[in-house]
Amino acid sequence: MTAAVPPQLDPEHYERYEGFRETTLAFFTQPEDNLALRGLGRLLFSMALECVRFWPVEPEGVFVQQARAVVADLRHLQGCLFQMDQERVGSALTAREDGISVVCGRLVRRVKAVADSLEAELVRSQPAE
Repeated sequence: MTAAVPPQLDPEHYERYEGFRETTLAFFTQPEDNLALRGLGRLLFSMALECVRFWPVEPEGVFVQQARAVVADLRHLQGCLFQMDQERVGSALTAREDGISVVCGRLVRRVKAVADSLEAELVRSQPAE
């Protein structure tokens, strides 16, 4: 049996992969378990879309709420990349893994910059009280 591998996501169809983060799903290497969790993620996302009318309204609106969620996901990726960069210090990596770790270290700053930029706009654009 081969392990489940994270898919290559098409950014134009990102919504097909709503649910659990790929960084979480990557730990579920049994293909049937990985597929079940992906199905559960799709179900939860569909249910959320159907039930949204019953939930409290986002104080800043759904668009700003989504932007804040994007910042949170970027911060998660920033932390994940940082941890992968640090693996060179605490782990015995193969040459391939070492090269990937170096790239992860470079990407930490880029992802941080993207998150910082969006977060700064969210703060800057807040209405005055």
